[in-house]
Amino acid sequence: MTLRDKNKEIKKQITEEDVLHYLAENPDVIKNNIDLFNKIFSLNQKNGNVISFEDIRIKSLIKENAKIKEKIKEIIESAKDNKKIQEKLSKFSNEVISFRKLNNLVNYIETFIDKEFPSIKIEFSLIKFNGFIDLDEKYFSPNSDLVDLINNTFIEKKPILITKKTIEKYSLKKYIDNKGSIVICPLGIEYPIGVAFIKYKSEMMGLDLQFDLLNSLAETISYSLEQYIQK
Repeated sequence: MTLRDKNKEIKKQITEEDVLHYLAENPDVIKNNIDLFNKIFSLNQKNGNVISFEDIRIKSLIKENAKIKEKIKEIIESAKDNKKIQEKLSKFSNEVISFRKLNNLVNYIETFIDKEFPSIKIEFSLIKFNGFIDLDEKYFSPNSDLVDLINNTFIEKKPILITKKTIEKYSLKKYIDNKGSIVICPLGIEYPIGVAFIKYKSEMMGLDLQFDLLNSLAETISYSLEQYIQK
């Protein structure tokens, strides 16, 4: 079969429905060739077109409207979720400044996050400042490599996702359980005071797992902890 014959065969396989679908998916073709389409459809109107210019426009508009409605729905749902998160963060910020004992503060932080953001779990590794001596030893790691990790993440000023290289560099195997991903959040405003290990309890990452939320949580926790160092 020659190339010309193949082209003819391909052309024969294109149906009117194929054309309609293509034009509906590519409305700019109509917009950019409006005069040509008007001329074609007006010439064939007497033959009783199966497909009319108006049919194509209507189908295209319906498709575009459906996309717009879906986008609006996503925006509304996102706004609702963001509002809920902001309300939780506001409550969290107001509560953490009311504690007088460090142990109670840390217990509240862990309980609050577990309740309000059930998709994540938080663990602390802190520098043993004098103001932190009342805390349980589990919050302080004997791993000397963690000091470098704390300093380096503080310089970055943003959460980082743990990688195999990070695990080996800072000897972090004790924090890895192969159940979901882990993010390290720096703690400290004026100077580094530790890190928070944020463990994902599931693989599904909702709004409550976004880095901007983790930043907000880490910043609030940092302010609340630093007040004990300054005493």
